[in-house]
Amino acid sequence: MTKIRNPRNPGRPKAAADQAPVQDTILWTASKLFMENGYESVSLQQIAKACQVTKASIYYHFTSKPELFKIAVTTILNKAYASTRRFLDEADTLESGLIRVAEAKIAKPHAEMETMMREAEPFLSKEQMAAIREAEQRIHEVLSERFNQAMLAGELRKGNTMLMAQAFSAMLMLGNREDTRSGYAGPREMAIEIVDLFMHGAVKLSH
Repeated sequence: MTKIRNPRNPGRPKAAADQAPVQDTILWTASKLFMENGYESVSLQQIAKACQVTKASIYYHFTSKPELFKIAVTTILNKAYASTRRFLDEADTLESGLIRVAEAKIAKPHAEMETMMREAEPFLSKEQMAAIREAEQRIHEVLSERFNQAMLAGELRKGNTMLMAQAFSAMLMLGNREDTRSGYAGPREMAIEIVDLFMHGAVKLSH
């Protein structure tokens, strides 16, 4: 009796299987270079050299530098959104959650968002700009949501929660300043002081 073999599952072709890691490497490298140096000073040739691929390989996976920039920045912002929500959800208090958010941000200094976006705007389409701004807004919204909960619980004074979210994000950019960073043993120490300043201000409390 002839034994019938099960049909072999072909899986992904080797070429397709090899493409994903290359695309991921390009995206990760581009994200790092863009966030550290801004838009204009980073070329596709630099990215290709850092990835040890050809410039043609980048164009195979991404249609243009603006599109690669959009995907890189939105990927970073989406990861930041997920970690921000997780840190705030897991924390016992708003303040401890904000410290974890701040520590993670300060540990990875990068280009100031508004400066980078003004530099990139002439090269991006309206749709690309909108996608980045939407991803950025999601982070502000999750912070605003937590600040609103804290207000309802009496932990924070009444105010504009979106303004607070944007102000907190702006304060975290202090982590990019080398002259400021040098005064702290590490990201956590700086994060604690920034959050304390945000939550309690600079006014000396009377006892």
